Amino acid sequence: MYGSRFDKQTQRECTCSLVHGTWRCVGAKIACAGACALMVGQLLLPSVALATECADPAAGTDEVAAAPVTPTVAEDTAAPSPVPVAPAAPMTDAAPAAPSTAEAQQDQQDAPAATVNDAGAADQDGSLGGAESSSANDAIMPCGVTDVTGGSGVKVNTTVVRHDTDCKLSDNITLEKGQPYTYDFPDVEGGMPDEPLCELVETKYYRADAASGTLAEVQDTSMSDVTAHFEPVGDHMRLTLTFTGGAAGGSYRLTRNEDLYIGAALTYTGTDYEGSSTILNETRYDYYLRYAINSEITLVASENEALENLNVNDVKTDYAPGEAPRATATIPAADADKYEIAYECWEEMDGSDPAELTPVAFWYSDPAKYPTGARRIERFEEGKFYMYSVELRLKGDNTVADDCNMNVNGHWVHHIKTVNGVFAPNADNMLCEQPIDEWRAIDVIEINGATTTFKAGDRPVFTAGTPVDSSSVLQCEFWTGSDGSEVNSIEFWDQHITNHIDAFKSGVTYRYGLYFKPARGFYFTPNTKLKINGVECGYQVGEASEVDPESGWIYTLWLNTNLTFTPETTPAPDPQPTPDPNPTPQPETKPEAKPATKPTATKTVEKATPAKKSDTALVATGDTTAMTATALGIAGATVAAAGIAATKRRKR
Repeated sequence: MYGSRFDKQTQRECTCSLVHGTWRCVGAKIACAGACALMVGQLLLPSVALATECADPAAGTDEVAAAPVTPTVAEDTAAPSPVPVAPAAPMTDAAPAAPSTAEAQQDQQDAPAATVNDAGAADQDGSLGGAESSSANDAIMPCGVTDVTGGSGVKVNTTVVRHDTDCKLSDNITLEKGQPYTYDFPDVEGGMPDEPLCELVETKYYRADAASGTLAEVQDTSMSDVTAHFEPVGDHMRLTLTFTGGAAGGSYRLTRNEDLYIGAALTYTGTDYEGSSTILNETRYDYYLRYAINSEITLVASENEALENLNVNDVKTDYAPGEAPRATATIPAADADKYEIAYECWEEMDGSDPAELTPVAFWYSDPAKYPTGARRIERFEEGKFYMYSVELRLKGDNTVADDCNMNVNGHWVHHIKTVNGVFAPNADNMLCEQPIDEWRAIDVIEINGATTTFKAGDRPVFTAGTPVDSSSVLQCEFWTGSDGSEVNSIEFWDQHITNHIDAFKSGVTYRYGLYFKPARGFYFTPNTKLKINGVECGYQVGEASEVDPESGWIYTLWLNTNLTFTPETTPAPDPQPTPDPNPTPQPETKPEAKPATKPTATKTVEKATPAKKSDTALVATGDTTAMTATALGIAGATVAAAGIAATKRRKR
C-alpha cells in the first residue's frame, strides 16, 4: 500500500519535474528569440532613416509637382477695375431705386477681403443673387472700357473732347552769339499731365542755309548754327534758342508745325438705365500741344570772333585727258564776308620714286604764285597723277580758331595757318584717265589659293590671290576671333590692332574676311557672289564698305565670309597608359602537341555588379525595410515577454 503511494507520488513528481524543466527551457529560448528579433529591428532602423533622408528631396519635389493646384473661387474671379469717381454735383439722371455707381464703388472698397471673397463664392455657386449683387458687379466691371462689356448688360458711352494748346513764337527774334533766348508758351489747358504719353523734352539742331534763307534742321550737332531746346516747366512748355555755330549774321526763317498728343483724362458724368441694360456716361479729354512756329530769326555774330569752320565747295577733280585746269572752288554764301579763295593749285607728281612723290609741273589760279622756272600744266595727261591744294584768305578782323575744322567738297582736310588765312596741301588728288562709257557690275569674285584652316598654335599666313584679268582687286585678307582678336595681311591695318592674333588658340572660333576694290569701270552689287578655292561661299557686307545709297552700287567691299574654324587641343600622350578593358581579340596561337589527356571543363561565372538603385527605389526599399524592422521589433518584444512570463511561472 505505502509502496504503491510512494510509487505514484514519485512518478508524479518526476513527471512534473520533466514538464517544468521543459517549459523552463522553452521560455528561455522564446525570450532569446524575441531579443534577437528586437535587435534586428533596431539595427535596420538606421539604414531605413538613411534611405529616407537620401530620397526625401526628390520625392518631395515629385510630390509637389504632381499635386494639382485647385484655384479658389476668388482666384478664378478677375479683380474688379476701379470705377470713375462720381462728380461732386448731385446726380439727377440715375434711377432712384438703383444704387449709384459711386456708392457701389465705395461699398466695394470699404468691404473687407473676406466679404468680397464670400460674395464671389456665392455667385459662383449660384446660391446668391439679386439686385444688390448685380448692381455691385455692374458698377465695377466697365471702368475704363469704352465698348460694350461682354454679357454683363453694361454699356459705356464715351464722349471725346479735344483740347489744343497753341505754341506760337514771336514773329521776330534776335539771337546774339552765345546769348540764349528763352520763351514760355501758354499753360496747357487742364494742366500738364504727370506722365505725358510722348517725350516732351526735345533738342533740335538747325543750320543757317543762306541759299534758302531758312534754318534747316540737321542731326549732327557739329553742323548746326542754332540750337532749340523744348522742355516742360510747370504747366507750360519753354523754348530756349541759342546761336552756337559759325554762321554769318543775317535773318533766317524758323518753322515748326506739329501736333503732339500728350495725354487724356476721364470724367464720369452719370448712369442711365434702359430696360435690363446700364449705361455709364463718361467724357474723355484729349490734350495736344500744337506747335505753330513761323518766326524770323536774326543772327548777330560778335566782333573779332575766331572762325570754327571753313568750307570750300565745287572743286572739280574729274578732269579727262586733254582738259585744261580751271578755278572752280567756291565759298558758302554765309561765309562770304569772312574769308575768300586766295588761289587754287594743281601739281603733277612724279611717281618714279615709290618712297616719295615729287612735283614736276604746276598750275595756279593766281599767276603770281608760279615758282621761277617751273614747268606749267597746260593740259592734263592720261595716266598721270595730280594733287590739288587750296589757300584761303581771311576778311576783315576775322581770325581762325586753333581747333578750326576745314572741309573741301564736304571732306575733312588737313590745313596750316598762314599770315592771313589757311593753306590746305593735298586737299584732293586725281589719276587722269579716260572717262568710262559704260559701267559694268561684277557678278562673281574669285579667290584662289586661300589658306582657311589652321591648327592650334599655328601662326597666320595669307596666301590668297585673284585670277589674271580679274574685275575685282584684292586689297587684304584678315581673321577675326570670337574673343575679339584680329589679324590683317596688310601692315597698314595690322599695326593698329591691339588684340592681335599671333597664333591661333584652341577653343576660339575664327572667321575669314576679305577687302576688295573693283577694277576701273566695274562695281559690286548686293547680288555679287563669292567663290573661294572654287567653292561658293556666303558673306556679309561690312559697315566700312562704300555704297551708293541711290543706285546700290558698292565701290569698296569689306566682307566677312561664312568660313570659320575652331582649333582643337591635341591631347598629350599618357605616360602611364591604362590597359584597355575591352582589348581587341588576337588570333589564337596553337599550343604544342601534348599527350592526349581528358580535358576538364571549367565554367567561369562573372559576378554581376549590382546596379545602383535610384532614389525612388531607395525610398521603396526604405519603406519596406522599415515595415519589416518594425514588425520584427514588435514580434521580438512579444516573444521575449512570453518567454519571461513562462520563466516566472515556472519559478512560482
